[in-house]
Amino acid sequence: MRRLLVGIGLLVLLFFTGASAASAHVIASTGYSTVHQDGNRVTYLLSLEYDVLARAVDLGAPTTDDGQRAQALDTAKDRIAAYLHDRMVVAVDGAACEQSLETTSVGQRATKAYADLGLVFECPGSSGAFSMQYSVFAMSDAVADDHTNLVEYTFDSGSGRTVFDRSHHDFTVGDNTLATSSLQFGKMGVEHILTGLDHVLFVVALILGAVNLRSLVQVISMFTVAHSVTLISTLLGGLSVPPVIVEPLIALSIAFVAVENLLGSTRHRLPVVFGFGLLHGLGFAGSLRITDQVSPELLVSLLSFNIGIEAGQALLLLAVFPLVLLIRRTRLSVPVVRSATGVVAAFGLFWFVERFLFA
Repeated sequence: MRRLLVGIGLLVLLFFTGASAASAHVIASTGYSTVHQDGNRVTYLLSLEYDVLARAVDLGAPTTDDGQRAQALDTAKDRIAAYLHDRMVVAVDGAACEQSLETTSVGQRATKAYADLGLVFECPGSSGAFSMQYSVFAMSDAVADDHTNLVEYTFDSGSGRTVFDRSHHDFTVGDNTLATSSLQFGKMGVEHILTGLDHVLFVVALILGAVNLRSLVQVISMFTVAHSVTLISTLLGGLSVPPVIVEPLIALSIAFVAVENLLGSTRHRLPVVFGFGLLHGLGFAGSLRITDQVSPELLVSLLSFNIGIEAGQALLLLAVFPLVLLIRRTRLSVPVVRSATGVVAAFGLFWFVERFLFA
């Protein structure tokens, strides 16, 4: 009876995991910041996804025309400034700098429209401990399910990178060592794969198709090598594929591997996984690009992010593979595993159609 419940539990888990994503497929919102100190003046270029900002500030009817978008930003400049005022704070020795929104424009990142907002902070001094606070698109705003802001900063007291997300809102310049920055990007990698349900279900499909630990290690290693290749190539500026192509194909990869499992046609599994792994690497890279300039700090951030992805993947394997092995020792092995595989295939096909037709 306990093993029966385990099998049913696996099916229920897969169903509700996929159902939650299918009912509201969410691509996490990513913002970008470049912050530079010049005496007591701090310039802050903030790039936010236009559509998400439009929901937060009400920029009017949706449009795909950049000219109309630029006009909407200019018209709503005061509202945008008011929205950002309490959600973005730059301070020196605890004294808040005076914020003003100087410029608005529209840019493009990976085929998405971004609002480029040029802010200036006039500070009460030019020396001391500079700090930043960031809570744009918070949960209470109800405009994005997740938001991360990747920050490049240059102050007299230090320069580098940091990450603002739902669990990290405050930063003091000088406190961010290479080790803490690496931990931030590593944590971001773990969260990215574990909250990216399409990546999760692809790995689950690989687990369900593995006949033993050796075959699982082989396919996961191939997947790791492949997505690392495109992750590195994309972030170092050598490769660029629009998300409108990548996202549907990632969904198709889930369905393809699951259907192969059902048909028992896994003879060419390793080259298939390598090809699809290249696609997933493009998906991973979409959440990390900061700059086209290669630097040692960027390489460390990239390595930490990739290690985080592998750590999240390992956690997923440890959670699911023992459960699959336990089920395979029961008389319910075939119906439960095939049913679970069918659920994975169904959601992969659903996402493919959704992203291909409605992207």
